[in-house]
Amino acid sequence: MAGQLWLDPARARRAGADLTRVGEAVTGRRAEDGAAITAASARRPWGRDDIGAAFEQQYRGYEEMVLRVWAGVGRRLAELGSDVVRSVEANLETDAASAGRFERVTEPRPPR
Repeated sequence: MAGQLWLDPARARRAGADLTRVGEAVTGRRAEDGAAITAASARRPWGRDDIGAAFEQQYRGYEEMVLRVWAGVGRRLAELGSDVVRSVEANLETDAASAGRFERVTEPRPPR
């Protein structure tokens, strides 16, 4: 790949921190709203007759899946934010190490 990669470390760190906060917010919202959904559905507002039982049988699996995925999205966003910050640090360290090696290679050598 030709060209340059430009990285604004401060901006990338902020973006990573923002992702972490968003993940935590999604997780918090899932805990609150998910608990409300679980509590409401436990009362089986669709009824306990045959139709309600049929609905319950179909609904419960979807409810569990949605709540599990919702929690997973929050966790993954928070993890992604941490990964972004670690990546910025690793890129800066690699760049500094490479620059140091490059400077040593390009230093004038004394004649033999």
